[in-house]
Amino acid sequence: MVSPADRSDVVGHCRALVVSYHRDIDSGRATAGIGAFAADAEFEAHGRVFRGRDEILGFLKAREADTGRQTAHVLANEVVTGQDDDDDGSGHKRVELQAMVLLHVRQPDGAYVLDRVLTTVHRFRHSGGEWRITHRTSRPLHPNV
Repeated sequence: MVSPADRSDVVGHCRALVVSYHRDIDSGRATAGIGAFAADAEFEAHGRVFRGRDEILGFLKAREADTGRQTAHVLANEVVTGQDDDDDGSGHKRVELQAMVLLHVRQPDGAYVLDRVLTTVHRFRHSGGEWRITHRTSRPLHPNV
């Protein structure tokens, strides 16, 4: 069990992983974000599920190669929905973070316009002395946004 004193450090670290990989995407260095993910992570994006670091890295490489698409991800409404020791007997600690992601896309005139709002869930596992994202899902908040 994670103590209340450790909780804010854990949540802060896990949140920083989410912010960092989005920042890497937004700065044109999407592949640098692979370090946030566990080797067996699952990453859902654009209606597909990428399994394992190799597939996630492939997605990030394709995103990085798309230099014409410049984005700004803004996280909002963050809620920690689970934090405890794993119940599979492994002893690994886990955290779950729900957040809205407001995705802005750069227009030809240089202005960033809200493209869509996603609800995301990131699950994290602490293993080998490190926190890593093990699962990321996203759904459009509203199909017209």
